Amino acid sequence: EEEGWDNPVEFGGITQGYILFDDVFIPAERVFMAGEFGYSLKAVMNFISSYRSAIGGCVAGQGDVMVGASALIARANGLHEKVFRDKLVQMMINNETTFGMGIAASALGRRHPSGAWIPDALLSNVNKVHVGTLPYETKRLAQDIAGGIAETGCVPSYKDLKSPVYGEKLVRYLKANTDGENRARIARLVEWLTLGAGVPGCMHGGGSPDGAKLVINARSDLKGFIELARKLANIEEINMDHSINQNISFN
Repeated sequence: EEEGWDNPVEFGGITQGYILFDDVFIPAERVFMAGEFGYSLKAVMNFISSYRSAIGGCVAGQGDVMVGASALIARANGLHEKVFRDKLVQMMINNETTFGMGIAASALGRRHPSGAWIPDALLSNVNKVHVGTLPYETKRLAQDIAGGIAETGCVPSYKDLKSPVYGEKLVRYLKANTDGENRARIARLVEWLTLGAGVPGCMHGGGSPDGAKLVINARSDLKGFIELARKLANIEEINMDHSINQNISFN
């Protein structure tokens, strides 16, 4: 069992709750769909549009903590955060990208006849793809800034650091620009955020990026984009039906 600052966040991490139905009676007026499978796609799309826009703010908030933790561990290690300014700024850009995409998807959404607000499906799914990639770069940069003390498991355990036999020596040897205990605390936080339970469900939370790309492809007007380029280039349509590739044989 983790003790003390080995578990740097008292409440957090990823947990799931399960509701198990065992011979439950549901009144007819509480049944929203009973065989109307034709509405399934709309129901799912309305859900993922809301979820995939909101998750941008979720990971941005976690990313803000990573920026702060990275600056703190740099100071604790004896390096000014200016040394890592470019990396810290990139982390901030990643955070604001997903946050901004979520806002854009909501702002360009529509009001459902029920009164609910449904975010824009295209932008929501673009946000989902960013959420499945950018936070991991932010975590990599946090580990880069922190150095080996936070990324390779070099921090002694809380139990060892509190040992009456050798704990005082360990704390003394961990001292850098701050005392050993503070350095251990912030190193554990970076570790928790980038390697442990603090890692959010970015990749598949709200669905996979590949699923989002299918929606993006379906919602984007590729033919319209081609027509714009064709008119600007002042050329006729290029028909793939007579492509030279049809003459290539692999026999």
